[in-house]
Amino acid sequence: MPAAPTLPAWPTLTHERELGGAVCGVDEAGCAPLAGPVVAAAVILPTGTKPRQLRGLTDSKLLTAARREHYFEAIHCIGEVGVGMATVEEIDRLNIFQADLLAMQRAVEALGRRPDHALVDGRGRPQLACPVTPLVKGDRRSLSIAAASVIAKVGRDRLMRELAAAFPAFGWESNVGYGTEIHYLGLLRKGPTAHHRRSFEPIKSLFSPDGPNAGRFRFRRLRGRPDLARLELLELRRDLHAVFDGDGHHLGIVRNRRGGWTFQSIGYDEQSEPVGGGGPCAAWHNTGLPGPQPAFVLQLLATRSF
Repeated sequence: MPAAPTLPAWPTLTHERELGGAVCGVDEAGCAPLAGPVVAAAVILPTGTKPRQLRGLTDSKLLTAARREHYFEAIHCIGEVGVGMATVEEIDRLNIFQADLLAMQRAVEALGRRPDHALVDGRGRPQLACPVTPLVKGDRRSLSIAAASVIAKVGRDRLMRELAAAFPAFGWESNVGYGTEIHYLGLLRKGPTAHHRRSFEPIKSLFSPDGPNAGRFRFRRLRGRPDLARLELLELRRDLHAVFDGDGHHLGIVRNRRGGWTFQSIGYDEQSEPVGGGGPCAAWHNTGLPGPQPAFVLQLLATRSF
């Protein structure tokens, strides 16, 4: 098994200088989310002294949102930038790996000139009109790849926040399409949008013709005692399950955090909007459980009267 690459304290221009000529760094953002396109960026930086404006620049995932925005502007000022994306339709048709390579290819083509070489984060080799060198953990090793990671991440986050205004149920203004609790529960309440990746789990299973169609679940205020005779837990993630009573009313979630399972009650107001810690099971909110099984939830809810 090959040894992991030794990472410098900060990304450098060493690889770019060794290759010579116009070298672009290429990276992507958005492989894992449930919704939205995958966005890639290609960046050519000056290969002289490390630009003062980019001191502290590293893998975008290690930066705060404010620092990413700062570097986003600085990179555009001193570098050549190309951005490309692959749509949700292309992700579902091609698979995410091939769509990722396609977005990278489009980003390099958007530079406006053909680079002499491309340094690409990871192990993939997009089809480019120049030589390609993949770099594992390239966003920690190459300054131009780190710059591309910031451009791709900020650009995609901005796009998802713009979409959030039209689709408020999914929490895209904060999760930018990743599978958070609010996003999963929004999917159950509203169903997938045109921006959701139908090939990704649990969307593929939940909304397939033979899947547990979310339309049978009820996300509205429950007046009276829930029907516990046929309590059901629907797995959304390995660490997140939605809880429904026998009539399909949503009672809450069971989730695992730091190795411990808890029941979280969720109620609904008169407008059928979720209220965390509310609903008929509010008395059991934040109570620990041995695991995510209906029997454990039923045993918990039987400890008090409604």
